[in-house]
Amino acid sequence: GVEQIFSTLRAFAALKDDGSVVTWGSDDSGGDSSEVSDELDSGVEQIFSNLHAFAALKNDGSVVTWGHDEWGGDSSSVSEQLESGVERIFSAQSAFAALKDDGSVITWGGAGSDSSGVSGQLESGVEQIFSTHAAFAALKDDGSVVTWGSGAGGDSSSVSDQIQSGVKQIFSTYSAIAALKDDGSVVTWGVPDFGGDTSGITSQLSSGVTQIVSAVEAFAALKDDGSVITWGNAHTGGGDSSEVSDELDSGVEQIFSTWYSFAALKDDGSVVTWGSSDHGGDSSAMSDELDSGVEQIFSTLRAFAALKDD
Repeated sequence: GVEQIFSTLRAFAALKDDGSVVTWGSDDSGGDSSEVSDELDSGVEQIFSNLHAFAALKNDGSVVTWGHDEWGGDSSSVSEQLESGVERIFSAQSAFAALKDDGSVITWGGAGSDSSGVSGQLESGVEQIFSTHAAFAALKDDGSVVTWGSGAGGDSSSVSDQIQSGVKQIFSTYSAIAALKDDGSVVTWGVPDFGGDTSGITSQLSSGVTQIVSAVEAFAALKDDGSVITWGNAHTGGGDSSEVSDELDSGVEQIFSTWYSFAALKDDGSVVTWGSSDHGGDSSAMSDELDSGVEQIFSTLRAFAALKDD
């Protein structure tokens, strides 16, 4: 009767077809749910997790949490606000953010959970939430972005004028955020070495961007002419694609990533990779096999797999 399994760093939670939840693993990572067992007997629709805590969304719009108290397992401080109306839950490493059906946001847990400085902006109109390891960014229905949390990703004051309107999607690395606007331009903030600084490529990101893909410390932007622009950690993170720049000038259809590398699938079925060789960035050993015929690419944290048309 198990429908789906979710995990923290050291525990699992199985959602059964009768709406109940079974957990196992390390107690302080959510393996022990005995304190909320009555609430997990039925009615659970979806489970969300961070590194050491779980949050279950029930069919009545309420939320049940367990796991490490300081990582969001204890939601007693916002329990009344989580009794109904929750539509979806988002997570950082040690915090949760719940989006409610009235467009408001409720936060709890560890680093990134303090949204008191922007609470007035989170009372309505939020459509989606994104996160770095310790910060959140909320995209509102008017195209504006609200940020909060620890680390540079939570402070967007340096670009506040540029994210008041027109943002259609947000992407993040470990400590930086990139906003794609409806005019095809990109706005970034956060730790420079993690993709927060685009000062050297401002003109290339001022228009034409259709997709952004992130690794842990770098971004890769796909433009409408099939070219790719990269930035972030140039040494190990995949932010430097200069060695394959000629191959990324045109013809790219999709980009994929591991933790520290990228792979671009081109319209002729070939694949171009760059970034850390320990994370799939070096595909020279099988370059002949990746010259043509690739239909799709999949990734783990440190490796790629290509599915070919045969």
